[in-house]
Amino acid sequence: MASQVVVTLWWLGFWTAVGVCLGSFLNVVIYRLPRRRSLRTPLWSACPYCSHRIRWYDNLPIVSFILLRGRCRDCRAPIPTRYLVIEATTALIVLILLDAFMISGLRDGLCTSRFGLTEKLAYDWPIVVAHVVLFACLISMSAIDLEHYWVDIRFTNLATFAGFVLHALWTPKHSMDWPRPGDPTAVASLMALAGLGVVWLVFVCRPHMDPEDFGEAEDRTAETSEQEGPPADPLPPIEPPSRLLAWAAGLLLVAVFVWLFVAALSDDAPPPGARILVPLMFVFLLIVREGTVHRSSDHAIIEAIEEERHSARRMVLTELAILLPAVLLAAVAIWLMAGEGDFPQRLSGVLHAKIRLWSLPSMRNWLPLLGLATAAAGYVVAGAVGWIVRIVFTLAFGREAFGAGDIHLMAAAGCVAGWPVVVLGFLLTCILAIAGWLLCLPFKRTRAIPLGPWLALAFLIVVIYYDQIIEWRIIAHAVHTVHLLFY
Repeated sequence: MASQVVVTLWWLGFWTAVGVCLGSFLNVVIYRLPRRRSLRTPLWSACPYCSHRIRWYDNLPIVSFILLRGRCRDCRAPIPTRYLVIEATTALIVLILLDAFMISGLRDGLCTSRFGLTEKLAYDWPIVVAHVVLFACLISMSAIDLEHYWVDIRFTNLATFAGFVLHALWTPKHSMDWPRPGDPTAVASLMALAGLGVVWLVFVCRPHMDPEDFGEAEDRTAETSEQEGPPADPLPPIEPPSRLLAWAAGLLLVAVFVWLFVAALSDDAPPPGARILVPLMFVFLLIVREGTVHRSSDHAIIEAIEEERHSARRMVLTELAILLPAVLLAAVAIWLMAGEGDFPQRLSGVLHAKIRLWSLPSMRNWLPLLGLATAAAGYVVAGAVGWIVRIVFTLAFGREAFGAGDIHLMAAAGCVAGWPVVVLGFLLTCILAIAGWLLCLPFKRTRAIPLGPWLALAFLIVVIYYDQIIEWRIIAHAVHTVHLLFY
Protein backbone atom coordinates (compact mmCIF):
# COMPACT_ATOMS: atom_id res chain seq x y z
CA MET A 1 0.00 0.00 0.00
CA ALA A 2 2.83 2.38 0.86
CA SER A 3 4.47 1.80 -2.53
CA GLN A 4 1.15 2.47 -4.30
CA VAL A 5 0.83 5.77 -2.41
CA VAL A 6 4.34 6.81 -3.47
CA VAL A 7 3.79 5.82 -7.11
CA THR A 8 0.44 7.62 -7.28
CA LEU A 9 1.87 10.71 -5.64
CA TRP A 10 4.80 10.62 -8.04
CA TRP A 11 2.65 10.45 -11.20
CA LEU A 12 0.22 13.12 -10.01
CA GLY A 13 3.13 15.36 -9.07
CA PHE A 14 4.82 14.69 -12.40
CA TRP A 15 1.78 15.57 -14.51
CA THR A 16 1.03 18.62 -12.36
CA ALA A 17 4.61 19.80 -12.90
CA VAL A 18 4.23 19.18 -16.63
CA GLY A 19 1.06 21.29 -16.60
CA VAL A 20 2.46 24.28 -14.71
CA CYS A 21 5.72 24.28 -16.72
CA LEU A 22 3.73 24.12 -19.97
CA GLY A 23 1.60 26.99 -18.68
CA SER A 24 4.73 29.01 -17.89
CA PHE A 25 5.99 28.53 -21.44
CA LEU A 26 2.55 29.33 -22.87
CA ASN A 27 2.64 32.67 -21.05
CA VAL A 28 5.76 33.55 -23.03
CA VAL A 29 4.14 32.42 -26.28
CA ILE A 30 0.89 34.32 -25.62
CA TYR A 31 2.77 37.56 -24.92
CA ARG A 32 5.51 37.42 -27.55
CA LEU A 33 3.93 35.96 -30.69
CA PRO A 34 1.27 38.67 -31.28
CA ARG A 35 4.02 41.26 -30.79
CA ARG A 36 6.31 39.50 -33.26
CA ARG A 37 8.97 38.85 -30.67
CA SER A 38 11.24 35.83 -30.91
CA LEU A 39 10.66 32.90 -28.57
CA ARG A 40 14.40 32.19 -28.56
CA THR A 41 15.83 35.66 -28.03
CA PRO A 42 16.13 36.50 -25.24
CA LEU A 43 15.97 33.10 -23.58
CA TRP A 44 15.25 34.68 -20.20
CA SER A 45 12.33 36.71 -18.92
CA ALA A 46 12.48 40.31 -17.72
CA CYS A 47 10.19 42.55 -15.72
CA PRO A 48 8.17 44.74 -18.16
CA TYR A 49 8.41 47.70 -15.73
CA CYS A 50 12.05 47.84 -14.62
CA SER A 51 13.53 45.52 -17.33
CA HIS A 52 15.56 43.60 -14.75
CA ARG A 53 16.28 40.00 -15.72
CA ILE A 54 14.16 37.65 -13.62
CA ARG A 55 16.28 35.27 -11.53
CA TRP A 56 15.67 31.53 -11.96
CA TYR A 57 14.32 31.16 -8.41
CA ASP A 58 11.86 33.98 -9.08
CA ASN A 59 10.65 32.28 -12.25
CA LEU A 60 9.28 29.05 -10.77
CA PRO A 61 5.67 28.55 -11.96
CA ILE A 62 3.07 29.46 -9.30
CA VAL A 63 5.58 29.01 -6.44
CA SER A 64 7.52 32.21 -7.16
CA PHE A 65 4.29 34.21 -7.56
CA ILE A 66 3.22 33.12 -4.08
CA LEU A 67 6.63 33.70 -2.45
CA LEU A 68 6.96 37.14 -4.03
CA ARG A 69 3.34 37.95 -3.08
CA GLY A 70 2.66 38.86 -6.67
CA ARG A 71 5.28 41.62 -6.94
CA CYS A 72 8.61 42.07 -8.71
CA ARG A 73 11.58 41.59 -6.38
CA ASP A 74 13.42 44.63 -7.79
CA CYS A 75 10.82 47.34 -8.43
CA ARG A 76 7.88 45.91 -6.43
CA ALA A 77 5.56 46.39 -9.43
CA PRO A 78 2.62 43.95 -9.45
CA ILE A 79 3.16 40.78 -11.48
CA PRO A 80 0.24 40.28 -13.90
CA THR A 81 -2.09 37.64 -12.52
CA ARG A 82 -2.48 36.17 -16.01
CA TYR A 83 0.74 34.21 -15.44
CA LEU A 84 -0.72 32.42 -12.43
CA VAL A 85 -4.09 31.84 -14.12
CA ILE A 86 -2.57 30.32 -17.29
CA GLU A 87 -0.19 28.11 -15.31
CA ALA A 88 -2.90 26.83 -12.95
CA THR A 89 -5.47 26.37 -15.73
CA THR A 90 -3.04 24.40 -17.89
CA ALA A 91 -2.22 22.11 -14.96
CA LEU A 92 -5.95 21.71 -14.20
CA ILE A 93 -6.67 20.61 -17.77
CA VAL A 94 -3.76 18.14 -17.72
CA LEU A 95 -5.06 16.63 -14.46
CA ILE A 96 -8.66 16.26 -15.62
CA LEU A 97 -7.43 14.61 -18.83
CA LEU A 98 -5.38 12.22 -16.68
CA ASP A 99 -8.49 11.61 -14.56
CA ALA A 100 -10.74 10.85 -17.54
CA PHE A 101 -8.19 8.61 -19.28
CA MET A 102 -6.33 6.90 -16.44
CA ILE A 103 -8.15 7.17 -13.10
CA SER A 104 -11.94 7.31 -13.40
CA GLY A 105 -12.11 5.36 -16.66
CA LEU A 106 -14.57 7.68 -18.36
CA ARG A 107 -13.20 6.79 -21.82
CA ASP A 108 -13.31 3.41 -23.51
CA GLY A 109 -10.39 2.08 -25.50
CA LEU A 110 -7.82 2.64 -22.76
CA CYS A 111 -6.00 0.22 -20.47
CA THR A 112 -8.13 -0.96 -17.53
CA SER A 113 -5.33 -2.54 -15.49
CA ARG A 114 -5.80 -2.54 -11.71
CA PHE A 115 -2.05 -2.33 -11.09
CA GLY A 116 -1.96 1.45 -11.03
CA LEU A 117 -1.01 4.41 -13.17
CA THR A 118 2.41 3.09 -14.15
CA GLU A 119 1.06 0.18 -16.21
CA LYS A 120 -1.76 2.25 -17.69
CA LEU A 121 0.66 4.93 -18.84
CA ALA A 122 3.06 2.29 -20.20
CA TYR A 123 0.34 1.29 -22.68
CA ASP A 124 -1.45 4.56 -23.32
CA TRP A 125 1.11 7.34 -22.89
CA PRO A 126 0.97 8.33 -26.61
CA ILE A 127 -2.74 9.23 -26.54
CA VAL A 128 -2.32 11.11 -23.23
CA VAL A 129 0.64 13.11 -24.55
CA ALA A 130 -1.21 13.84 -27.81
CA HIS A 131 -4.15 15.35 -25.90
CA VAL A 132 -1.85 17.34 -23.61
CA VAL A 133 -0.11 18.83 -26.67
CA LEU A 134 -3.48 19.55 -28.31
CA PHE A 135 -4.95 21.40 -25.34
CA ALA A 136 -1.71 23.28 -24.66
CA CYS A 137 -1.98 24.60 -28.22
CA LEU A 138 -5.69 25.33 -27.74
CA ILE A 139 -4.99 27.32 -24.56
CA SER A 140 -2.44 29.49 -26.41
CA MET A 141 -4.72 30.00 -29.41
CA SER A 142 -7.68 30.81 -27.17
CA ALA A 143 -5.81 33.44 -25.17
CA ILE A 144 -4.50 35.11 -28.35
CA ASP A 145 -7.93 34.87 -30.02
CA LEU A 146 -9.58 36.56 -27.04
CA GLU A 147 -7.09 39.44 -27.26
CA HIS A 148 -6.62 39.87 -31.00
CA TYR A 149 -9.16 37.70 -32.91
CA TRP A 150 -6.23 35.89 -34.45
CA VAL A 151 -5.56 32.12 -34.72
CA ASP A 152 -1.92 31.24 -35.40
CA ILE A 153 -1.83 28.04 -37.48
CA ARG A 154 1.64 27.20 -36.19
CA PHE A 155 -0.15 25.88 -33.11
CA THR A 156 -2.51 23.77 -35.21
CA ASN A 157 0.42 22.44 -37.24
CA LEU A 158 2.16 21.34 -34.04
CA ALA A 159 -0.98 19.61 -32.72
CA THR A 160 -1.54 17.93 -36.10
CA PHE A 161 2.04 16.67 -36.21
CA ALA A 162 1.70 15.29 -32.68
CA GLY A 163 -1.60 13.62 -33.64
CA PHE A 164 -0.15 11.78 -36.64
CA VAL A 165 3.05 10.67 -34.90
CA LEU A 166 1.48 9.55 -31.62
CA HIS A 167 -1.53 7.85 -33.22
CA ALA A 168 0.88 5.92 -35.43
CA LEU A 169 2.63 4.69 -32.26
CA TRP A 170 -0.57 3.85 -30.34
CA THR A 171 -2.42 0.75 -31.53
CA PRO A 172 -2.59 -1.76 -28.61
CA LYS A 173 -5.45 -4.26 -28.77
CA HIS A 174 -7.60 -2.45 -26.22
CA SER A 175 -7.32 0.76 -28.28
CA MET A 176 -9.54 -0.81 -30.97
CA ASP A 177 -12.46 0.39 -28.82
CA TRP A 178 -11.28 3.98 -29.38
CA PRO A 179 -13.27 5.79 -32.12
CA ARG A 180 -11.52 4.54 -35.26
CA PRO A 181 -12.66 4.87 -38.88
CA GLY A 182 -14.01 2.02 -40.97
CA ASP A 183 -11.78 0.85 -43.80
CA PRO A 184 -13.57 2.87 -46.57
CA THR A 185 -13.36 6.07 -44.51
CA ALA A 186 -9.72 5.37 -43.61
CA VAL A 187 -8.64 4.82 -47.23
CA ALA A 188 -10.67 7.82 -48.46
CA SER A 189 -9.09 10.03 -45.78
CA LEU A 190 -5.57 8.95 -46.68
CA MET A 191 -6.30 9.67 -50.35
CA ALA A 192 -7.78 13.07 -49.49
CA LEU A 193 -4.70 13.83 -47.42
CA ALA A 194 -2.55 12.94 -50.43
CA GLY A 195 -4.61 15.40 -52.51
CA LEU A 196 -4.06 18.14 -49.93
CA GLY A 197 -0.35 17.33 -49.97
CA VAL A 198 -0.17 17.71 -53.76
CA VAL A 199 -1.90 21.10 -53.59
CA TRP A 200 0.48 22.19 -50.84
CA LEU A 201 3.51 21.17 -52.93
CA VAL A 202 2.14 23.08 -55.94
CA PHE A 203 1.80 26.25 -53.87
CA VAL A 204 5.20 25.82 -52.24
CA CYS A 205 7.00 25.13 -55.52
CA ARG A 206 5.22 27.72 -57.66
CA PRO A 207 7.60 30.21 -59.28
CA HIS A 208 7.89 33.61 -57.66
CA MET A 209 6.50 36.42 -59.80
CA ASP A 210 8.29 39.71 -59.21
CA PRO A 211 5.80 42.59 -59.60
CA GLU A 212 8.62 44.81 -60.93
CA ASP A 213 8.80 42.61 -64.04
CA PHE A 214 5.30 43.84 -64.89
CA GLY A 215 6.00 47.48 -64.11
CA GLU A 216 4.34 47.29 -60.68
CA ALA A 217 5.81 48.34 -57.36
CA GLU A 218 5.97 45.59 -54.78
CA ASP A 219 4.11 46.44 -51.58
CA ARG A 220 6.31 44.56 -49.11
CA THR A 221 4.62 46.10 -46.08
CA ALA A 222 1.22 44.74 -47.06
CA GLU A 223 2.72 41.34 -47.94
CA THR A 224 4.51 41.06 -44.62
CA SER A 225 1.38 42.08 -42.72
CA GLU A 226 -0.71 39.48 -44.56
CA GLN A 227 1.76 36.66 -43.93
CA GLU A 228 2.63 37.33 -40.33
CA GLY A 229 -0.76 38.22 -38.90
CA PRO A 230 -1.25 41.21 -36.58
CA PRO A 231 0.18 44.63 -37.46
CA ALA A 232 3.69 45.49 -36.42
CA ASP A 233 2.52 48.41 -34.28
CA PRO A 234 2.95 47.96 -30.53
CA LEU A 235 -0.07 46.19 -29.09
CA PRO A 236 -1.76 47.38 -25.92
CA PRO A 237 -0.70 45.65 -22.69
CA ILE A 238 -2.60 42.54 -21.72
CA GLU A 239 -5.21 43.26 -19.06
CA PRO A 240 -4.75 40.61 -16.37
CA PRO A 241 -7.59 38.78 -14.60
CA SER A 242 -8.50 39.82 -11.08
CA ARG A 243 -6.45 38.59 -8.13
CA LEU A 244 -9.51 36.77 -6.82
CA LEU A 245 -9.67 34.75 -10.04
CA ALA A 246 -5.96 34.00 -9.86
CA TRP A 247 -6.08 32.70 -6.29
CA ALA A 248 -9.23 30.71 -7.11
CA ALA A 249 -7.32 28.99 -9.93
CA GLY A 250 -4.48 28.08 -7.58
CA LEU A 251 -6.75 26.77 -4.83
CA LEU A 252 -8.79 24.78 -7.35
CA LEU A 253 -5.60 23.14 -8.64
CA VAL A 254 -4.71 22.02 -5.10
CA ALA A 255 -8.24 20.71 -4.50
CA VAL A 256 -8.29 18.70 -7.76
CA PHE A 257 -4.84 17.25 -6.96
CA VAL A 258 -6.06 16.04 -3.57
CA TRP A 259 -9.33 14.65 -5.05
CA LEU A 260 -7.38 12.72 -7.66
CA PHE A 261 -4.92 11.35 -5.12
CA VAL A 262 -7.75 10.00 -2.97
CA ALA A 263 -9.65 8.64 -5.99
CA ALA A 264 -6.59 6.86 -7.40
CA LEU A 265 -6.03 5.00 -4.12
CA SER A 266 -9.65 4.12 -3.38
CA ASP A 267 -11.64 1.36 -5.04
CA ASP A 268 -14.90 2.92 -3.84
CA ALA A 269 -14.14 6.50 -4.84
CA PRO A 270 -17.18 8.68 -5.63
CA PRO A 271 -17.94 9.45 -9.30
CA PRO A 272 -15.65 12.08 -10.83
CA GLY A 273 -18.48 14.59 -11.23
CA ALA A 274 -17.39 17.49 -9.03
CA ARG A 275 -13.65 17.22 -9.57
CA ILE A 276 -14.15 17.53 -13.35
CA LEU A 277 -17.25 19.71 -13.58
CA VAL A 278 -15.90 22.40 -11.23
CA PRO A 279 -12.72 23.01 -13.32
CA LEU A 280 -14.85 23.04 -16.49
CA MET A 281 -17.15 25.66 -14.95
CA PHE A 282 -14.10 27.67 -13.92
CA VAL A 283 -12.78 27.68 -17.50
CA PHE A 284 -16.23 28.74 -18.76
CA LEU A 285 -16.35 31.67 -16.32
CA LEU A 286 -12.77 32.60 -17.18
CA ILE A 287 -13.64 32.87 -20.89
CA VAL A 288 -16.75 34.92 -20.06
CA ARG A 289 -14.75 37.26 -17.84
CA GLU A 290 -12.10 37.80 -20.53
CA GLY A 291 -14.90 38.35 -23.05
CA THR A 292 -16.23 41.33 -21.09
CA VAL A 293 -12.98 43.31 -21.51
CA HIS A 294 -13.25 46.15 -24.05
CA ARG A 295 -10.50 45.94 -26.68
CA SER A 296 -9.67 47.85 -29.85
CA SER A 297 -9.59 44.54 -31.70
CA ASP A 298 -13.38 44.23 -31.22
CA HIS A 299 -13.94 47.06 -33.70
CA ALA A 300 -10.99 46.15 -35.92
CA ILE A 301 -12.32 42.67 -36.65
CA ILE A 302 -15.79 44.01 -37.56
CA GLU A 303 -14.21 46.54 -39.93
CA ALA A 304 -12.05 43.83 -41.51
CA ILE A 305 -15.08 41.59 -42.13
CA GLU A 306 -17.02 44.49 -43.68
CA GLU A 307 -14.07 45.42 -45.92
CA GLU A 308 -13.83 41.86 -47.23
CA ARG A 309 -17.56 41.55 -47.73
CA HIS A 310 -17.50 42.26 -51.48
CA SER A 311 -14.82 39.62 -52.14
CA ALA A 312 -16.06 36.98 -49.66
CA ARG A 313 -17.90 34.80 -52.19
CA ARG A 314 -15.01 34.89 -54.65
CA MET A 315 -12.62 33.98 -51.83
CA VAL A 316 -14.50 30.83 -50.76
CA LEU A 317 -15.02 29.71 -54.37
CA THR A 318 -11.24 29.89 -54.78
CA GLU A 319 -10.84 27.82 -51.61
CA LEU A 320 -13.33 25.28 -52.98
CA ALA A 321 -11.28 24.96 -56.16
CA ILE A 322 -8.15 24.36 -54.05
CA LEU A 323 -9.93 21.58 -52.13
CA LEU A 324 -11.27 19.84 -55.26
CA PRO A 325 -8.25 17.49 -55.78
CA ALA A 326 -8.68 16.13 -52.24
CA VAL A 327 -12.43 15.71 -52.76
CA LEU A 328 -11.94 13.88 -56.06
CA LEU A 329 -9.29 11.53 -54.68
CA ALA A 330 -11.52 10.72 -51.69
CA ALA A 331 -14.41 9.97 -54.06
CA VAL A 332 -12.17 7.64 -56.11
CA ALA A 333 -11.11 5.83 -52.93
CA ILE A 334 -14.73 5.30 -51.84
CA TRP A 335 -15.58 4.00 -55.34
CA LEU A 336 -12.66 1.54 -55.21
CA MET A 337 -13.56 0.30 -51.73
CA ALA A 338 -17.18 -0.24 -52.81
CA GLY A 339 -16.16 -2.29 -55.84
CA GLU A 340 -16.24 -6.03 -56.27
CA GLY A 341 -13.33 -8.42 -56.29
CA ASP A 342 -10.46 -8.82 -53.88
CA PHE A 343 -8.95 -5.32 -54.31
CA PRO A 344 -10.88 -3.78 -51.37
CA GLN A 345 -9.82 -6.73 -49.19
CA ARG A 346 -6.21 -6.21 -50.19
CA LEU A 347 -6.39 -2.56 -49.25
CA SER A 348 -7.93 -3.50 -45.90
CA GLY A 349 -5.18 -6.06 -45.38
CA VAL A 350 -2.50 -3.44 -45.96
CA LEU A 351 -4.29 -1.05 -43.60
CA HIS A 352 -4.32 -3.64 -40.80
CA ALA A 353 -0.82 -5.02 -41.46
CA LYS A 354 0.94 -5.74 -38.17
CA ILE A 355 4.60 -4.87 -37.74
CA ARG A 356 6.81 -6.33 -35.00
CA LEU A 357 9.60 -3.92 -34.19
CA TRP A 358 9.89 -3.15 -30.50
CA SER A 359 8.65 -4.89 -27.38
CA LEU A 360 7.24 -1.76 -25.75
CA PRO A 361 3.78 -2.38 -24.22
CA SER A 362 2.19 0.32 -26.37
CA MET A 363 3.55 -1.31 -29.55
CA ARG A 364 2.92 -5.03 -29.04
CA ASN A 365 0.04 -4.84 -31.51
CA TRP A 366 1.60 -2.22 -33.79
CA LEU A 367 -0.57 -1.31 -36.78
CA PRO A 368 1.10 1.93 -37.94
CA LEU A 369 -1.05 2.44 -41.05
CA LEU A 370 -4.24 2.04 -39.02
CA GLY A 371 -2.91 4.60 -36.54
CA LEU A 372 -2.07 7.02 -39.34
CA ALA A 373 -5.50 6.43 -40.90
CA THR A 374 -7.17 7.21 -37.56
CA ALA A 375 -5.39 10.56 -37.41
CA ALA A 376 -6.01 11.22 -41.12
CA ALA A 377 -9.76 10.50 -40.83
CA GLY A 378 -10.03 12.87 -37.87
CA TYR A 379 -8.09 15.59 -39.68
CA VAL A 380 -9.91 15.30 -43.01
CA VAL A 381 -13.50 14.85 -41.78
CA ALA A 382 -13.25 17.50 -39.04
CA GLY A 383 -11.65 19.93 -41.48
CA ALA A 384 -14.32 19.12 -44.10
CA VAL A 385 -17.07 20.00 -41.63
CA GLY A 386 -15.45 23.39 -41.03
CA TRP A 387 -14.94 24.09 -44.73
CA ILE A 388 -18.54 23.14 -45.56
CA VAL A 389 -19.85 25.55 -42.92
CA ARG A 390 -17.51 28.31 -44.14
CA ILE A 391 -18.28 27.89 -47.85
CA VAL A 392 -22.05 27.35 -47.59
CA PHE A 393 -22.77 30.20 -45.17
CA THR A 394 -20.36 32.63 -46.85
CA LEU A 395 -22.04 32.01 -50.21
CA ALA A 396 -25.47 32.36 -48.59
CA PHE A 397 -24.83 35.59 -46.63
CA GLY A 398 -22.13 37.25 -48.70
CA ARG A 399 -19.66 37.74 -45.82
CA GLU A 400 -17.06 35.56 -44.17
CA ALA A 401 -19.06 33.18 -41.98
CA PHE A 402 -16.33 31.10 -40.33
CA GLY A 403 -12.65 31.85 -39.91
CA ALA A 404 -10.08 29.74 -41.75
CA GLY A 405 -8.01 29.62 -38.57
CA ASP A 406 -10.91 28.00 -36.72
CA ILE A 407 -11.08 25.33 -39.45
CA HIS A 408 -7.40 24.54 -38.93
CA LEU A 409 -8.17 24.32 -35.22
CA MET A 410 -11.00 21.83 -35.86
CA ALA A 411 -8.82 19.72 -38.17
CA ALA A 412 -6.00 19.57 -35.60
CA ALA A 413 -8.45 18.59 -32.84
CA GLY A 414 -9.90 15.89 -35.11
CA CYS A 415 -6.42 14.55 -35.82
CA VAL A 416 -5.83 13.98 -32.09
CA ALA A 417 -9.28 13.36 -30.57
CA GLY A 418 -11.19 12.02 -33.59
CA TRP A 419 -13.72 13.62 -35.91
CA PRO A 420 -16.78 12.49 -33.84
CA VAL A 421 -15.44 14.57 -30.95
CA VAL A 422 -15.06 17.59 -33.23
CA VAL A 423 -18.54 17.26 -34.77
CA LEU A 424 -20.19 16.96 -31.34
CA GLY A 425 -17.93 19.70 -30.01
CA PHE A 426 -18.85 22.02 -32.85
CA LEU A 427 -22.55 21.65 -32.00
CA LEU A 428 -21.79 22.28 -28.32
CA THR A 429 -19.69 25.32 -29.28
CA CYS A 430 -22.75 27.05 -30.70
CA ILE A 431 -24.56 26.64 -27.36
CA LEU A 432 -21.58 27.72 -25.25
CA ALA A 433 -20.76 30.74 -27.45
CA ILE A 434 -24.35 32.01 -27.37
CA ALA A 435 -24.54 31.51 -23.59
CA GLY A 436 -21.23 33.32 -23.10
CA TRP A 437 -22.29 36.17 -25.41
CA LEU A 438 -25.54 36.64 -23.47
CA LEU A 439 -23.63 36.78 -20.18
CA CYS A 440 -21.24 39.38 -21.64
CA LEU A 441 -24.02 41.62 -23.00
CA PRO A 442 -24.55 43.68 -19.80
CA PHE A 443 -20.83 44.57 -19.80
CA LYS A 444 -19.88 44.70 -23.46
CA ARG A 445 -21.89 44.96 -26.67
CA THR A 446 -20.15 43.68 -29.78
CA ARG A 447 -21.13 41.55 -32.74
CA ALA A 448 -17.73 39.83 -32.79
CA ILE A 449 -17.31 36.58 -30.87
CA PRO A 450 -13.86 34.94 -30.75
CA LEU A 451 -14.80 31.32 -31.42
CA GLY A 452 -11.45 29.73 -30.57
CA PRO A 453 -11.94 29.64 -26.77
CA TRP A 454 -15.45 28.17 -27.09
CA LEU A 455 -14.25 25.53 -29.54
CA ALA A 456 -11.46 24.60 -27.12
CA LEU A 457 -13.83 24.30 -24.15
CA ALA A 458 -16.39 22.31 -26.14
CA PHE A 459 -13.72 19.89 -27.38
CA LEU A 460 -12.46 19.41 -23.82
CA ILE A 461 -15.98 18.60 -22.56
CA VAL A 462 -16.64 16.12 -25.37
CA VAL A 463 -13.20 14.48 -25.03
CA ILE A 464 -13.95 13.76 -21.38
CA TYR A 465 -17.60 12.76 -21.66
CA TYR A 466 -17.62 11.28 -25.18
CA ASP A 467 -18.77 7.79 -24.20
CA GLN A 468 -21.57 9.16 -22.04
CA ILE A 469 -22.71 11.64 -24.73
CA ILE A 470 -23.02 9.05 -27.51
CA GLU A 471 -25.36 7.01 -25.29
CA TRP A 472 -28.02 9.74 -25.46
CA ARG A 473 -30.85 8.48 -27.66
CA ILE A 474 -30.74 11.21 -30.30
CA ILE A 475 -26.94 10.99 -30.52
CA ALA A 476 -27.05 7.20 -30.64
CA HIS A 477 -29.44 7.30 -33.63
CA ALA A 478 -27.18 9.79 -35.40
CA VAL A 479 -24.13 7.60 -34.73
CA HIS A 480 -25.97 4.55 -36.11
CA THR A 481 -26.82 6.49 -39.29
CA VAL A 482 -23.20 7.57 -39.72
CA HIS A 483 -22.05 3.97 -39.33
CA LEU A 484 -24.44 2.88 -42.07
CA LEU A 485 -23.18 5.60 -44.42
CA PHE A 486 -19.43 5.58 -43.83
CA TYR A 487 -18.38 2.29 -42.20
